[in-house]
Amino acid sequence: MSNQKLHLKRLMFSITSLVDLGQEATSSKDLSAKMKAALYVITGMFSVPTAALFVYHPQKKGLVLLVEKGRREKAAQELKLSVLPQHISEFRMNAPHTDRDMAGSAFFDRNKAAFAKLQVKILLPLFAKGEFVGAITLGKKLGGTAYRQGEKDILRVIAHQMAITLHNARLFLELARKASENKRLYKNMQRIYHDTIQAFAAAIDAKDEYTKDHSYRVASYAVAIAKELGWKKKDVEGIYVAGLLHDIGKIIIDTAVIRKGEELTAPEMTEVRRHPQISYDILSKVKFPWKNIDHFVRHHHERLDGKGYPDALISAELSDGEKILALADAFDAMTTNRPYRDKLGLDEAFREVMKCCGTQFDERITGTFFNLLLRELSGEVKDPQILPHLKHMDTSSLTSRSGSSM
Repeated sequence: MSNQKLHLKRLMFSITSLVDLGQEATSSKDLSAKMKAALYVITGMFSVPTAALFVYHPQKKGLVLLVEKGRREKAAQELKLSVLPQHISEFRMNAPHTDRDMAGSAFFDRNKAAFAKLQVKILLPLFAKGEFVGAITLGKKLGGTAYRQGEKDILRVIAHQMAITLHNARLFLELARKASENKRLYKNMQRIYHDTIQAFAAAIDAKDEYTKDHSYRVASYAVAIAKELGWKKKDVEGIYVAGLLHDIGKIIIDTAVIRKGEELTAPEMTEVRRHPQISYDILSKVKFPWKNIDHFVRHHHERLDGKGYPDALISAELSDGEKILALADAFDAMTTNRPYRDKLGLDEAFREVMKCCGTQFDERITGTFFNLLLRELSGEVKDPQILPHLKHMDTSSLTSRSGSSM
């Protein structure tokens, strides 16, 4: 198997496992059952037979074992890791610490016997909103191989997920009698999905310094259009997720090609144009709670006139979601610097999009987007959704249009 195919396979497995983890973490099970199921997902991801999850109790000055997997010998008294305030200040938030990292530290020396029983190779301190809430320990991988850098990056995402879950569980217990708070807490639990997906979006955009926050802006523009068109809440969530992940296929495209500051050769263009298909191949394997995310992503470079890619679809074959994502992606590309050209002015981008209406972009969706932008410019919209992302642009040239409609 080639390195690229192996990388893609690992990526698909990681995304699917993280979605499974999110589903377990937001399930209706009690905390212990929920965390045990989540821990089993984690150990399966990394082929680790031994692992444990601890909850931090400040009054006990330690990490108290909540659930574990794989330890054969059970001590008469459950394991506890002693943690002092000075130890917590030395932890790197939600970052994996190897046994080598910790060797010789006061925390390691204080808990050496417990670490030996747990066969700890990785300690994952869990922080939510700057608060230390617990830790996960992972043992040696089957086969004895070291944890790769890519796996450590995934562990950071996992730490964020699990920390929020523990933090929210603590809040839930404290506020269980306050019915008015229950809805907010449930929503916080559901946000774990979005936090995980946003972490992947950040990894996509990090591939190219010119596209920093590109996925977030595309998702925001898409949401603004969908809301204006009267989409249902869950469908709006779906287009947001599609916007965040629309370029995930670029993760396995050669970085040198993506960052090339000059015209691409024909083979390089073919390579770049593979990313919607790769994105679809990845996302179609994941069971999302939203509809059509994989199709929105696959077709975000299609055109109404059939000259897009990868499938050369025409207007009648494209859904509104695909048309929305195509416009949002192209508009952000026009209004931000790229390695091969400087950004367009806002008025110039406006004219370029309008020129392509009916051939590249859908007229109704384009009209909806720009009418909303013009209303935001005139101050008619209480909570702008587009304008905040254009602070780096000169909007004065469009202000004169704000009294007119498309």
